[in-house]
Amino acid sequence: MDVFESLSEKETTRLGTAIGESLTPGFVIGLNGTLGSGKTRLTQAIGLSLGIPNGEVVSPTFTIAVPHEGRLPFLHLDAYRINDSSEIDELGLDENVDDGVVLIIEWAMRVEKFLPPIDLSISIEQTGVDSRRFHFEPRTEGGRHVVDSIAKAIQATD
Repeated sequence: MDVFESLSEKETTRLGTAIGESLTPGFVIGLNGTLGSGKTRLTQAIGLSLGIPNGEVVSPTFTIAVPHEGRLPFLHLDAYRINDSSEIDELGLDENVDDGVVLIIEWAMRVEKFLPPIDLSISIEQTGVDSRRFHFEPRTEGGRHVVDSIAKAIQATD
C-alpha cells in the first residue's frame, strides 16, 4: 500500500490533480473515509484536472450520482445513502465503465460487491484540521500505473 501525506487543502488539490492527469477511460476509483475526511474535496481536484469547472463537482449525497463531462467523462457516486443493490443496478455502472466513463465512488466499501472492479481504492484518514493521509491500494495494473504516476508527479514538484 502506498501512502501520500497532505498538510493542506492545496496539497490535496495537487494530489487530486496528479490522479486526474493519469486517469484513462473506464477507470474506477473507490473512496473511503469518515464524514469530513476529504472524499469530495479530492474528487473536486480530480474533476478540475479533467476539465470540470471549479464549483461544479459537489457531494452527490442526496442525488446519489452526478455525471460530468470533461477531458474524460466521469460519474461521481456517493453510496452513503444506498440501501440495496437495486439502486446500484439502476445506475448501469458496468455500461458506463464499458463506455469509457471514469467512475469515482464515495463510501465504496458499502457497495463494493455490486460495483465494477475497482482499479484504485483510496482510504482517507484525517490527521488534523487540514491534513490528511491517503492510503492507496492499486488493484489492477492500471491502478498501479496511476499510483506510480502520482508519485513521480509529486516528486517533481517537491
